[in-house]
Formats: sequence, structure tokens, C-alpha cells
Amino acid sequence: MAQNKNRRRLLTLLVTPALTAGLMALVWSTDFVTELENVTVDRRFRARASSDPAPDPRIALIGIGDHSLKKAGRWEEWTRNIHGAFADALGARPPKIIAFDLFFSEPSRDPSHDEAFAFALELHPGAITGMRIDETTARIENDPLPPPYLQGTRPITNVIGDTSTMLHGTRANAPIRLLAEVAWTGFVNCPASKSDGMRRAIPLVGMVQDKIYPSLVLQILMQLEEASSEDIEVIMGNSIKVPKINGSFWEIPIDETGAMAINYRNTELLKITDYVATMGELGGYQETGTWPDGYPHLIDQIVLVGQSAEGLQDLGPTPYSPRDPLFRVQATALNNILQSDYISIAPKGLSIVIWLLFAWLTLLPLRKAPVALEMLLPFLIVAIYGLVSFYIFKHQSLILPFVLPVAGFILIHTTAIGDRLIAELQEKRYIKGVFGSYVSPEIVDQIVDSGKLPELGGEEVDISILFSDIQGFSTFSEQLSPVELVDLMVEYLSEMTDIITDDGGTLDKYIGDAIDAMYGAPLSLENHAYVAVGSTIRMQKKQIELQEKWKSEGRKELIQNMRTRIGLNTGTAVVGNMGSVRRFNYTMMGDSVNLGARCESGAKSYGVYTMITDRTKTAAVSAKDDVIYRYLDQIVVKGKTKPVKVHEVIGFKHETSPETLDCLELYEQGLNAYLKSRWSEAILKFEKASALELFQPDKKTGVVTNPSRVMIDRCRIYQVSPPPPSWDGVFQMTSK
Repeated sequence: MAQNKNRRRLLTLLVTPALTAGLMALVWSTDFVTELENVTVDRRFRARASSDPAPDPRIALIGIGDHSLKKAGRWEEWTRNIHGAFADALGARPPKIIAFDLFFSEPSRDPSHDEAFAFALELHPGAITGMRIDETTARIENDPLPPPYLQGTRPITNVIGDTSTMLHGTRANAPIRLLAEVAWTGFVNCPASKSDGMRRAIPLVGMVQDKIYPSLVLQILMQLEEASSEDIEVIMGNSIKVPKINGSFWEIPIDETGAMAINYRNTELLKITDYVATMGELGGYQETGTWPDGYPHLIDQIVLVGQSAEGLQDLGPTPYSPRDPLFRVQATALNNILQSDYISIAPKGLSIVIWLLFAWLTLLPLRKAPVALEMLLPFLIVAIYGLVSFYIFKHQSLILPFVLPVAGFILIHTTAIGDRLIAELQEKRYIKGVFGSYVSPEIVDQIVDSGKLPELGGEEVDISILFSDIQGFSTFSEQLSPVELVDLMVEYLSEMTDIITDDGGTLDKYIGDAIDAMYGAPLSLENHAYVAVGSTIRMQKKQIELQEKWKSEGRKELIQNMRTRIGLNTGTAVVGNMGSVRRFNYTMMGDSVNLGARCESGAKSYGVYTMITDRTKTAAVSAKDDVIYRYLDQIVVKGKTKPVKVHEVIGFKHETSPETLDCLELYEQGLNAYLKSRWSEAILKFEKASALELFQPDKKTGVVTNPSRVMIDRCRIYQVSPPPPSWDGVFQMTSK
């Protein structure tokens, strides 16, 4: 099963990221994903707004706002002589460029208004008016498009690459001839996103029929650098190069459509001054020569005129406002170019590859990590990625895709976690089937968490081995009916087994009334010898509680006097599935196991109910010295030649009575005399100890002897038949 688990996780590790990458590639450009990604980009724009640098000081925005409409009337009532008056007034503080993000495609009712406007524009060599490319493909019959006079704004001819995706149309809403002959022209098209109306990229070149023209922003740059259309080089999907007056050139990044991504900065930094108010101040300046604070300098600046009134239609969403004047978007793009403040997007393929590798790199170490960590870490990584991506965006204006890579990353890990949880659920069911009756539910969970599943075969493990048996059980079988015996065993074995498993022990098997158990397998258990000793004490306490209970229930005297003998040894044993492929049998084997069994049976010879080996006692005391032990003897069990020291477990120190402590002290004195072959002295001490023994043959039913009586009898035998001079105190057991 472990191999299947590893294969399954490996398959998940290999296949899921690859499938996710394929899915990412398929949905990357869908409207839904694009919209979500745009939301994260807008949040990044807003988050960095407080640290945005000031815009290029040459840019001055003059807006036809609510104040202008209040002073000059509704927009529909405006005549071009107003614009002529504005352009004429600018002569007092002449800008380098004056660009109108406005359309003048129809003649005025009064031709003199157009003439006045044209005359004023002619005074500004850097005057530019707007036009719009009609993106419809239908052509109006006999409509000479573009107008012949538009040739004054010469087309760009040095274009390299595929232009099929460029902004294009068969006609243009160009300015009237009179204006086109005195001012440059640039289109102001800036397509909005279908999902949220945001303008995220601005076309810098557009095609009318088969001729390519500059946008308003590009035309401003060209006039600023005194560059002609023949000087411009366009490489589709790469850049637009505009020569500078100083001999170098601007290199503006564009995509395959000829558009530049807009690197939005805090639009509030691009202040808009009211059109009519500015015109009034220009009039006052001509009279007083004083220019007020709070107004743009204008001289040698780039003056961009557009609509900013709430009631007009030239408003749209930006990352900072749901209704921002759109000519400020044009200004933002121009500012990006003048400050070389471009935004770039990490390539899609690179993002997929990086996140694939990242997913693999994080899946590998998390395969064996706790489930909680495996669930938490991906989200922590995503949070860190979010901070890193914002830091890079803030300082490098590089957009690292967020939504799809993160969604894919989380999907990969969610799939891996789901697969792991399913596998662990199956493992838990399997382990519960195997160990459910042998260990506590907590141990089952630990086995699952360890990833160490039981397999056929065994391994050498240091464990503590416990054997218990009911004293005189054959009598129970003779005197109780089968139903009574079964009920008694169910109650007794349940109570004893609960103690073992609650303490972290593992049930090996039941053999009739006997319990075989181990501590330290299948999972290692710290201080297992001490834990096992504690279990024996609790088992003997539980036996007394059961006696009291059975007595109160009026059960047979035989049941009321039931006693349990326990043997305990610590050592190396072979532990594992000693069954077959089809039938599981988790058990233990080895000399240490046999010695544990001998301790249980040998306890009867000393009249004690819990006997342990010296190795168990030493290991337990090294862990915690809060238990009273009695050194019983040094014996050689039947079939062996090496002597073993054995001890009786008395109980916890704080629960041991003074009388018992006196008994143990006298017993120890007697044992010292016994080992020195001073038989009479030893008998005297043992007799005094015998009077204080907890278990007295003549006072408690079922008690045949106790350690003091055993040693008295042995001393009397040695008085008659002394051991040889080489005797070292070892007693040879003659029965199992």
C-alpha cells in the first residue's frame, strides 16, 4: 500500500502541474481572466500612488470644465472663435506645443469663426488638432478618404512587421481643410476595455486605408523634437523610434498592434486648469505683466486642451477614478514617454514555466510535511509573491501576472492536498482495520502521520514487552457458565486493554485470559519502559477497583478475589507482520519476548503480582524515579544459562504506605544476610518482613505465599544443604 501511495503522489506531482499549465495557456487570454488580472493591476496602481513621482513639468493640462461652460455657455453653443481667442491669448505666453484633444471635422456656420481660429493657430508652429479614425470597415461611396488635404500630416512610411492588427479604418474624422493646412493632426483613438471601460493601452500609430498616421501623443513628441514622419521608424511588436534634436532618439515600446501600455501614475498629479479661467488670466497678463500662482507657466510648455466638465461625454474610468477626463489619459501616455516611464508585462510563457517549476519545487518538500503546513504554506507563498510582485511593480513598473499563475499554483497544491487527504483517509481506514483493536485512535493517527505503513515482515526494535495472566484461571472455567465467563472476560479485558492502549501501548494478542502487549512499536515511544511500568501499576489498581465493583454486585467469591499477574521485560525484539499477504498478524518475537513471558509465570513462584527484569527497572528509573521497586532475586530461567535480576513493582512512591516501606527495608536486610550465607540472620529479618507483607496467605483468599516466605523456605533448605562455596546468589528456576 505504501508503494501505491508513493506512485499516486508521484503521479500527482508530475501530471497535475503539466495539466494545470496547459489549462493556464488555454484560458490566459479569455475575457474573464483578463478582467480579473486587470483588477489586480489597478490595485497595484492605486497602492503605489502615494509614492508616484511628479509628472514632467513641461506638460500643462487646460480643461473645458464646469466653470468654462458656466461662463461661455453650453458646449453645443461654443463657436470656434472662442478657441481662436484662446490660441491668440496664448501668444502672450507662447507654449512649445498646443494640442487640442477636440474634433473640428465640420465647418462652422459662420466661416469667420474658422478663419479666426486658423489665423490664431498659424501663430503656433507646434499646433496640433485631433482626429478620429473610424474603425468601421464600410466605406461611403464617393468619399475621398482620407481627405487629400490630410496629406499635409504626412504618413509614416518606415514600418516593419505585420500591420494587420494595427488600429485601422477606411475613413477618418479629420479637421476641416482650413485648420489642417495650419496645424498638425494626430488621432486620439484610445479603445476601452470591453469588460470595465478602462483604457490600458494607447495606439501610437493607426492606419487609414493603406496609410499610417501618428497619434496625437506621437505627433506631440514629433513636433517637440522637430521630427518629420520620414524620420520615424516603427517596428511592430517592438518599438517606435523618434529622433531627438540632440542626436539620440526616443525608443517607445509597443505591442503587436502598435499600442503602448499606459503606466498610470497618480492622475491627480496632472493638474487641470480651467480653459476660460486661463484665457482670462492671459488677458490680464497682457495688461499687467503679472502671472498668478496656481496656473501653469505655459511658456515653452506642452499645452494639452480637452474636455473635463462632468456633463460632457469625454470622461471614462482610470485606476484612480470612475470618471476621469480622457485627455488626461493622453497626457499620462505622453508623460510616460517624456520620463521613459514605461510599463512592461512579464511574458506569458515565462510566467507559466516559472510557476510550474515553483509548484514542483514546493510540492517535493511538502510531500511529507504535516497537512496543516501543506495547506498553509501555498497561501503564505502566494502572499509573499503578492508583496514581491508589488515591490517589483512599484520600483520597476513590471507587471508580474498574478491571477492565473496564483490560481494555477493553488490548484496544483489543492489537488495535491486533496489527493493526500484521500490517500490518508484510505490509509487510516486500512490501518484502523489492521490496528484499530490493538492501539488507541491517537496511535492510529500517528501511524498515518508517520507515513510508515505496516508491511509484511519484521524489524528489530527496542521495546518493552508486557504479559498478563489471571491467577488460577482454570478454576474460573470450571465454576462459571460459558456466558458468565465471556461476560467477565469482556469486562476485564476491556478495562486492562484500555489502560495499555491509552498509555501508548500496542495490543499483540489475547490468549484466553492472557494479554500480550508491547510498548515502542509500531511507533517509537519515548521512555517506553517507564510508561509500561506505569501501566502495570494502573492495571493492578484497576483490578482492585473491579474487585470492589464485583463485590458490590454480589458476584461469586471467586470473581471477587480475581488477581492478575504481570511480567515485564525491555529489550530488542523482531516486530512486524508475521502473518501472510492475506491475513495480517502484527506481533513480536525473540528472546526478550520469551523473558517477558517468564517474568509473568515466575511471579507466581515469589508470590508477587508484577515482576520485571532489571533492564526494565534501570530504563524506567533513568526516565523518572518515582516508583518503588523491590529487588527479588537473581535467577536463571528454564532453558537459559545467563542469570537475570528481577524486581517487584510496588507502586508510586507517593502512594506507598509506611508499613510497606518498613517491610521492604527488612526484606532488603534479610536479602543481604541471605547473599552472605548468614541463614539464621536472614530468616529473622524475613520473618519480620513477612508480618508486614501486603499479601498474607492466611489472610487473603488465593494468596499462597509472598517474597518473604519464599526466602524463609529457601534459607531453611540452605541451612540443611548449603550451596557450594562458589555460590553467587543465583537461583536456578526449574519451571516456566
